[in-house]
Amino acid sequence: MRIIDIPPYQRAGVNYDPKEGHFMMKELVSYLKSKGQLEGVEIDIDEGAPTDHGAESRDEEVVSNIAVGVVNRVKAVCAMGKYDAVITQAGIEPGFLAAHVVSTLPIAYPVHSAMHFASLLGEKFCVLTTTDAQAMIVRRNAYLYGMNHKLTSVRYVSRSSSFTMALVRKYPKADRLKSPEVMEFANSIVDQFVRAIEDEGADTVIIGSPHQQCFLDEVRAGLDARGYQEINLMGAFACAVEMARAMVNMGIKQALRAYPNDKLKAKPAFR
Repeated sequence: MRIIDIPPYQRAGVNYDPKEGHFMMKELVSYLKSKGQLEGVEIDIDEGAPTDHGAESRDEEVVSNIAVGVVNRVKAVCAMGKYDAVITQAGIEPGFLAAHVVSTLPIAYPVHSAMHFASLLGEKFCVLTTTDAQAMIVRRNAYLYGMNHKLTSVRYVSRSSSFTMALVRKYPKADRLKSPEVMEFANSIVDQFVRAIEDEGADTVIIGSPHQQCFLDEVRAGLDARGYQEINLMGAFACAVEMARAMVNMGIKQALRAYPNDKLKAKPAFR
């Protein structure tokens, strides 16, 4: 099975290196391989559409800015004829509806997939993201996905994506649990999850932003150290991989009646 992963954008010095490509996404793929999740699955990482938006900006304007690029990349990779499914990235899930309309392949968005997995595992879940503006986008998306009734809160840590991506590059994966700087950051995430667990009754917690998912092991260690071994911790990217794999194996994809275009023949009589 061959899957293509489409980053939200390409910007040198932010999420892309001309020599290394999308280094953060490469780490997430390598992490899943180390866990045995990608057996029988090959994941290619698309370069993404170039953008000039601000490195730290994650609001509705940015969603609109990068959504067009994401949708165009979805159309392009579907036309290549060499992939079985498409995964997109970014916790703000740009172009969700349009990408589902134009994709001729099964397509999985990470936070959307994670919310559905969380709803199967328990009754209440929390999502972690990067900024307040991004948290509002995730909250609104939960209404679109029909998941708002199980979402306790969308929380965020006040550390920029540039900060976390710098940590990814500074500390090799094997050294992060031993790094005070990394563990301080991981524990800031744990603090938010503990509040959702204790104050809101969350039984599952989700890390939505790709750069934060590079610290899943460290967050898991922090939760376990505080006695929350029974709490499910999920990275959204892993959920998208499993969702895409399941659709391919079952021979299904997004329903055209739910994401129609003007070419749909079996149009319902009303909406």
